[in-house]
Amino acid sequence: MTDVEAVPGVGPAAAKRLRDAFITTAEILSVQNPIELQERTKLGEATVRKIIRAARDTTGKFGFRSGIELEKEQAKIPRLSFGISSIDEKLMGGLEAGSIIEFYGGFSSGKTQWCHHLAVRAQLSIEKGGLEGRVLWLDSESSFKTNIIRANAIRWGLDPDVALGNINVAPMALSSQIEDTFEQIQLLLAEGEFKMLVIDSLTGLFRAEYRGIGTLATRQQTINGILNSMRRMGIATEAVFAYTNQVTTQISNYGGNAYAPAGGHVVSHASDYRFYAGKGSEGKRKLVLRDNAGVPEFTVEVHIGWGGFYKEKSEKTSMEKIIKEKLGAQLGAPEEDEESSKKKTTKKAKKGEDEQTEEQEE
Repeated sequence: MTDVEAVPGVGPAAAKRLRDAFITTAEILSVQNPIELQERTKLGEATVRKIIRAARDTTGKFGFRSGIELEKEQAKIPRLSFGISSIDEKLMGGLEAGSIIEFYGGFSSGKTQWCHHLAVRAQLSIEKGGLEGRVLWLDSESSFKTNIIRANAIRWGLDPDVALGNINVAPMALSSQIEDTFEQIQLLLAEGEFKMLVIDSLTGLFRAEYRGIGTLATRQQTINGILNSMRRMGIATEAVFAYTNQVTTQISNYGGNAYAPAGGHVVSHASDYRFYAGKGSEGKRKLVLRDNAGVPEFTVEVHIGWGGFYKEKSEKTSMEKIIKEKLGAQLGAPEEDEESSKKKTTKKAKKGEDEQTEEQEE
C-alpha cells in the first residue's frame, strides 16, 4: 500500500481531509467516486478529480494491458482454499483474493458454517491456502459462535485463542449500521492487516426494515451501494468479501428450484462466486456453485461436524475426537450433524408409520 501523501497533488491540507474520511492510501483513493469524495472531504470538484486520476496512475492498476500481461498478474493472485479437495480442484485452487462470495440457502443449510470455515482458513499462510490475514465480521443474526471458531482452529492447526483474537466482530442491529461501518472497514482493510470481511446476513435487516413495494427502490439502491463498496475495496486491497443471503419462496416454479435468493437482480449480479448451500443426502450438506465467470457450475456433498466441513466421514470422525478432547465443555452443538439428522428422519418416519397403523386399525 502507498500512503495517500505520495499521490501527486495531495498536499498536507488535502491529506488531512482524506484521512479524516478514512482514505489513507493511494489504492483506496484510486477507487473513490468523485461526487461522494467531494461531499465527504469538501474539496473542490477539480481537485477531487485530479487527485483520483493521480492515484490511479500511482497504483498502476488501471489502464489497458494485454491479455498476456493480465494472465501473468492473475497467476500471482492468492487464493483462499476450502481445504477440501473436491471443492478446491473445481475452483482451480480456491477463491481469488479480491472476490465477492455469496452463500445463499434456507435455514440450517450451512451458510453460516461456511463463513466460520473460511474465516479460520483465511488466517493460514498463503502456502497453506490462506490469506495470512485477520477477519472482520458484521453479525446481524447473532450467529457468530466462538466455539465453532475454536473447533475450526484446531482442525487447521491454529491456536484457538489466536484464531479467535484475529476475528473482530461487530453486532449489527440496523441496516444503516452496515452502511456506516463501511467507512471504518475501508480504513482497516487499507492498513493491510485484515484480509477478509464476513457479513451474516447481508439482506436480513433490509428485508425486515424495508417492507412493502413502496420501499423496494430505496432498499435495492442501498444494498447496491454496499455491494459496490465491496467491489471497489476488493480492487484496492485484494481482500475477500463473503456474505450470506436468505431465500424467498417462488409461488410457481414449474418443477424448478422453489427457493430464489433474496435481493433480486442487484444481488445476483454482484458476487464473483455464488454458492447455493443446502441439505444433502444422509445428513450431509450440499454446496452448489451457481455462478462464476471462469469456473463451470458444480455440486459437491460434504460431511458437517466439529471443525467445519469434511470430504470423508472417516476424516470427520477422527478429527472430531481430537477436537472434543481438546475443547471438552466449550463445545455446544454446531448445525445439526449427520447422525442426529438421520435419527430425526428415522424417528419421523417411525412416527408416521405408527400413525398410519392407528388409522388403519380405526
